Amino acid sequence: MPLATWTAALLLVGALADSAPPPASTPAAPAGAQAAVPVPVKDARALALLRKMSDRLQHARSFSFRARTTREVLVDNGVQATVFNDVRAAIQRPDKVAVTRTGDLPEFRFAYDGKAMTAFAPGKGFWATMAAPPTIDAMVVAASEQANLSFPADEVVVADPYAALTKDLTHAVLVGQTTVAGHQTDHLVLATPSIELQLWLDDKTTLPVAEAVVYADDPRKPHFFIEYRDWQLDPKLSASTFSLPKPPGATQVDFRAVASAGQ
Repeated sequence: MPLATWTAALLLVGALADSAPPPASTPAAPAGAQAAVPVPVKDARALALLRKMSDRLQHARSFSFRARTTREVLVDNGVQATVFNDVRAAIQRPDKVAVTRTGDLPEFRFAYDGKAMTAFAPGKGFWATMAAPPTIDAMVVAASEQANLSFPADEVVVADPYAALTKDLTHAVLVGQTTVAGHQTDHLVLATPSIELQLWLDDKTTLPVAEAVVYADDPRKPHFFIEYRDWQLDPKLSASTFSLPKPPGATQVDFRAVASAGQ
């Protein structure tokens, strides 16, 4: 989901509209009059919270987290099924990423060290590596364009999360506070023309606790949910964290093939 990833409004606005009392009747618009264009809604409080979250992640030299993800995938004749996965991610700015995914979808491992991106699909025994651009932001784009590979929560991995989350933004709403997974959180709803995103930010750390995404530009409107756990800012990460040597017995294949094996 470049990110990358990595996303919109208006689950909240739609819900409020459904529950609000009907407006007083208004005269019909004159024939030939243009339909009113929806007015963007950008709550300064929501944007301020988003900025605080971005600043914390942007200023961290390295960070890691675990996550539980829920994703809808196409299974047959347009029918979608919900799958669950666990993710471990480690990031070192500006040029290192490591991700491991286990669960319902095939196990998948990925490493990027600023020079190459490497992937391994243990279920198939497929391993691949290819040259990569020198920054995380450029690598995310290259992985998507060259291998159709996307990352969970890529908008928190890029160099400027705030810029990524506010690109083409039409709505930003602060819903209020609620408790999620034991954390008191600020609940934000963001929207662009193509993505609907909800964020729950810890009101003490400002880090994401959960994220819900609807891909509004996809006819099936698939949903994606991620619950973040165990955030670590500025941990010491060894070079081996971002290394993924070819395992014994693995078959080296084209990078797109190993990416497809992990879908």
